[in-house]
Amino acid sequence: MNREPVCRPPGGEAVRPPERDADQRRCDWVEAVECYSEEQARLAASRCLATIECTWCEVCELLCPDLCITRDPDTGHMRIDLDHCKGCGLCAHFCPKGAIQMEVEQTGEVTPKGDFHIAADAG
Repeated sequence: MNREPVCRPPGGEAVRPPERDADQRRCDWVEAVECYSEEQARLAASRCLATIECTWCEVCELLCPDLCITRDPDTGHMRIDLDHCKGCGLCAHFCPKGAIQMEVEQTGEVTPKGDFHIAADAG
């Protein structure tokens, strides 16, 4: 069975755990697909966890109570209007890729930082 990989980060093919031959599978009740070795598990996790960048899934836009996160119609990238952002952090907390982090500014305000574009009118 040929399954599509769930994530396709740059840097090579996904690591697949070894599968037993069909003839061996018919003879016993041992698992057909073996577990990852520790090295294979670390390699597979590093591929997925290393791709922390915005995939424009719109979770931040859907959860923003101030409606200050929108999709740029020209580029398709997410944009945050910091003039209207109150810094609640919902976008950062629920971002499935971890692409948004909240940072405290020198003024004491908490603002989002990350892989997105600031709205042109956000001065």
